[in-house]
Amino acid sequence: MHRYTKIQNILLPVGEPMENLLKLHMKPDVEYAELRVARISNLVIEMKNGEVTKCVQGTDSGLSIRLLSDGALGFSSTSKFGKNEFARCFENAYKIAKNMDIHDIKLEDVSIESSTAIWSGRKKHAEQSLEEKIRYIGELYALTKQYNEIKSVTLSYMESTIENEYYNTHGAKLLTRVPRTAVRMQIVAHSEGAISNITGSVGGTGELEILDIYPPAEELKNKCASAVRLLHAQRAPSGLCTVVADNALTGVFAHEAVGHACEADAVIAGASCLAGKIGEKIGNDIVTIVDDPTLPHQNGSFPYDDEGTKARRKVLIDHGYLREFIHSVETATKLKMSKNGGARAESYAVPPLVRMSNTYIEGGDYTFEEMLKEIKFGVYAKGSRGGQVDTTKGTFQFSAEEGFLIENGVLTKPLRDLSLAGDILGVFHQIDAVGNDVKVGHPGNCGKGQWVPVSDGGPHIRIQNARVGGG
Repeated sequence: MHRYTKIQNILLPVGEPMENLLKLHMKPDVEYAELRVARISNLVIEMKNGEVTKCVQGTDSGLSIRLLSDGALGFSSTSKFGKNEFARCFENAYKIAKNMDIHDIKLEDVSIESSTAIWSGRKKHAEQSLEEKIRYIGELYALTKQYNEIKSVTLSYMESTIENEYYNTHGAKLLTRVPRTAVRMQIVAHSEGAISNITGSVGGTGELEILDIYPPAEELKNKCASAVRLLHAQRAPSGLCTVVADNALTGVFAHEAVGHACEADAVIAGASCLAGKIGEKIGNDIVTIVDDPTLPHQNGSFPYDDEGTKARRKVLIDHGYLREFIHSVETATKLKMSKNGGARAESYAVPPLVRMSNTYIEGGDYTFEEMLKEIKFGVYAKGSRGGQVDTTKGTFQFSAEEGFLIENGVLTKPLRDLSLAGDILGVFHQIDAVGNDVKVGHPGNCGKGQWVPVSDGGPHIRIQNARVGGG
């Protein structure tokens, strides 16, 4: 028998009256106001070594008001509904704006959209019972029993549905629904004093069909094999050499090294090495990097951002040239650029920030074998264990999950403790081959004071004279 906790909140109707309330509470010195209403439901099942250790099902709802008065923004949120609570929330936002020291904010070209975007899956979350979902996770765990070296396996199944309503005083009225489904895994292997730890995830926007599009069993088997290989891997070499990065690590380059530096709030704050470089060549002609929230089934996809701006594809680097930053309405106004749907909030309780969505490097002409064939000595870097990026200085250091030595065009010895370091304005000139095998779909949550769902990816890429470390 499985024990679990079910959290229930009563969701109150928040339809037509809300947009009227926004207009009713406007004041003469309030230039603009917007209302976001959200309803969120989620389920998390965690299983460790075949036993359910967590099972939480919950719902939440609330609203927030953001307004502009005398060049200052005020924001307030509440989990309660009703005319009195709405009035209190509006008044709090107004008081906050009046007490701000910054009064130079302008919001031009705000949303006037009126639309409905209801995303739903072919196989609904509700079609499977809780017991069936637990059984599914158990079947995944059983696949790991064939590996004697695997000593601990933690699997998490997660589903959520977010329904948002958006209104503003310029007439925008939006209703959106975005479901997400994911499976995450952590594997620990142990043999003869050696220990390895591997993580992985699959998932995206959609319901149960996501588990068919991105099969967790395939990812789990690959991660188990990697964990076992790492037990017998040698330390990676240090110095300059040719590196081939796999799809996952390519995605980390796109997200960490370029995506964060292209967030316009960082540019305005003087915290981006790409400030003032729009139109400049910062990479090889074969390098194109995109942030696209319109991709189907990806974890970072959405129809409208949290300012009511329609989501669109953004080409950050176009054949080596820096073309675009990621913008909110505020940053676009300040930099005299076009808004592009980059304002996202973790929930109704916090104001939107400039954020990425699905960030990836576009494909080229090389096959993986062609990349390897030309390398006498180098390193193949797979996956990511995270890293550090200083967008102000333009430096980075990433740790690969595992690697292989490349000798005379052939993958030979497995490697561990492999890291790559360099500078953002240099590394994209060092890419001399881009693969034709683009894969986007490494779901995660990006943190920046708030967590939002994202994906990244790309093809295999080859980097000349890359700085690698083995410690």
